[in-house]
Amino acid sequence: MKWDPVDIDLFVQTKEYVDTAVVPLLPLSIGENMKTIASKGVFTNIISQELERQMKGRIMLLPPFTYFEKIDDDSDNRIKKWENIIKQHFRHVVFLTCDERWQKAGNPFIWFPSIPLEHMDQDLKRKLIQEQIEQIMNILLQYWRQP
Repeated sequence: MKWDPVDIDLFVQTKEYVDTAVVPLLPLSIGENMKTIASKGVFTNIISQELERQMKGRIMLLPPFTYFEKIDDDSDNRIKKWENIIKQHFRHVVFLTCDERWQKAGNPFIWFPSIPLEHMDQDLKRKLIQEQIEQIMNILLQYWRQP
């Protein structure tokens, strides 16, 4: 389910089945890394939307959490606040990101490598996205099995 009025109505009706909130983490940079950071954000959004499409009825895709490329205590604290607020309404909270700095953070962060898609043909794009979704779904299944 997505963060839109139609899906929110459906969520309210089926809340007991939707136990996982997914939040894309999108770094922002205005400067020399701008194109690379933008590419990571686009890929994170594509993966998040496809995951939502395939897991509709189990997850709620929330709006992205956007932060400046340099992660500081303020970003960490804001993410922790988001997580605490979201956990009041969902059993699980997952943050999806291509930002390498979150790679070793563990639960609730799922890191995946960014793949620049702008020059690939459509079939290869679909294949790479599906492979990434399968890996993330396996991580989610393990996450859901934890007590």
